[in-house]
Amino acid sequence: MAAMDENDRVLYVQILAQMLIADGVLADDERAHLDRVAGSLGMPEDEKQNALKGVSLDSPVEERVAALSDDAKSNLLVEVEKALHVDGDMSNSEKYFLERVRKLVG
Repeated sequence: MAAMDENDRVLYVQILAQMLIADGVLADDERAHLDRVAGSLGMPEDEKQNALKGVSLDSPVEERVAALSDDAKSNLLVEVEKALHVDGDMSNSEKYFLERVRKLVG
């Protein structure tokens, strides 16, 4: 994965976090996965904490995906699909979120 700038890292982690909470719960293994992704992006801890403060179920995922660079978008769908399988269960809300991201990245 190409190095991302701060804006891309924040948006990327926010999108993944939003997807992980789509079922209303952020399980321990989902949180650990999010931490691993943030670490792999070289995201400093304070940047990650600030990014996560801006996440809710009602966050505008369309705006976030649109604001990503093309490089970040190219990796996003794979990462979202990986994250969906972390807790071993895919809720209908998570499936819906995945379909939205697929259309936006498309």
